[in-house]
Amino acid sequence: MSVILVRPQADGGLAAHVDQELAELAASGIDVRQAPVRIQDRPRPLADLRTVRTLRRCLGTAPTPVALHAHGLRAGALAALAVPRSGPPHLAVTLHNRTVGPLPVRAVGALLLRLLARRADTVLTVSPDLAEDARRAGARDVRHAVIPAPEAPRPGAPPQPGAPVQTPPIPPHEPGTGGRATTEGPLDVLVVARLAPQKGLDGLLDAAALLDRDSVRIRVAGEGPLHAALQDRIRTEHLPVELLGRREDVPVLLERADLVVSAAVWEGQPVWLQEALRAGRAIVATDAGGTRWVTGEAAQLVPVGDPAALADAITAHHGLERRRRGEERSRRRAEELPTAGDMVRQLTDILVPARGRW
Repeated sequence: MSVILVRPQADGGLAAHVDQELAELAASGIDVRQAPVRIQDRPRPLADLRTVRTLRRCLGTAPTPVALHAHGLRAGALAALAVPRSGPPHLAVTLHNRTVGPLPVRAVGALLLRLLARRADTVLTVSPDLAEDARRAGARDVRHAVIPAPEAPRPGAPPQPGAPVQTPPIPPHEPGTGGRATTEGPLDVLVVARLAPQKGLDGLLDAAALLDRDSVRIRVAGEGPLHAALQDRIRTEHLPVELLGRREDVPVLLERADLVVSAAVWEGQPVWLQEALRAGRAIVATDAGGTRWVTGEAAQLVPVGDPAALADAITAHHGLERRRRGEERSRRRAEELPTAGDMVRQLTDILVPARGRW
C-alpha cells in the first residue's frame, strides 16, 4: 500500500504539518511519498493541467494500491480531477484555510470546494466552520483533522519536522517572567502570529490603545506583509507593543510571558497555542475557527472583532491568582492534546484499506 501526499506551495504551520505527516507515516512503516508537483496559491491553467496529468501518471505507474492525501483547497481540487470518478484510489483532502478576498476569489473557492467535496472519499477539516462548509458542498465523510504540535525532542535526539528550536529554559522566578511570584511590573503579554490580516493584529492594537500603557507590554513574534503598517501605527499612537520579527526561540518567549494572547479573526488549530498550553501559560484568545478545539476550557475566549472585550480580558490577568488558575487549566488541557501517534492512527484508518472502511 502506498500513500501519495499532494501539498500546496506553503510555509509556516501547513508546511510543518505536511513534513510531520511524511515523517510519521514513514516511521510507522507506510510507503509514503510526495507527489512531484508544484501547486501555486492561485489558478495557473497550464501549470494546473500539468499537475493533473502528473498525478494521473503517478497513479497509473504505482506498483501497489495507492491512496492520495491532498492538503489545501487547490491541491484537493486538482487531486480530485486526477482520480477516476469511481473506484480506487481513495482520496482524502485536508482543508486548512477559508477562502477570503473579493467576490470572484470566493466564488472560485466555492467551485473548487464543491468539486473536491463530491469526489473526495474523506474530507478532514481543521475547524468547525470548514467542516460545515464541506458538508454543505456535498462531502460524504467529514472528520475533525488531528493536527498535533511537534513534541519536544528527547535530549540528544534530532528535532522533529517543524519543531521549534529548543534553547535553555529561563529560571522559574526571574523577575518579569511567567514564573514570577508577584504582580509588580508590567504584564508581559506574548503573541505569536504571522503579520497578516487573518491574525487580527489591527484589533490587537485597538485593544492595546485601551490599556494602561505603563501596566502592560505586548510582544509580537512573527513576520509578514503588515509589518510596516503595524510598526507605523505603534510608533504614531505610542502603543505598548513591540514587534520582535521572526523568532526561533518561541519556547523561551513562552517561559518569559505572563499571558499568551491570540487576536485572530480566523484560525485552524493553532500549533503555537498547543505549545502555550504545554508551557502552562494563561491564555486569552478570540473565539475564532478551531481555536476552541485546541484550548477547550483552558483559555478565556472573547468574541472576534471586539477590542474592548480583548482589552478587558488582558486587564483581568494582572491579578496573580487569575493567572495561576489559567496556568493550571492550561496544564490540564495539555494532557488532553493530540499526539503524532493520534494523527498516524487517524490517517492509517482513512488511507490504509486493511484498517479503513474501503
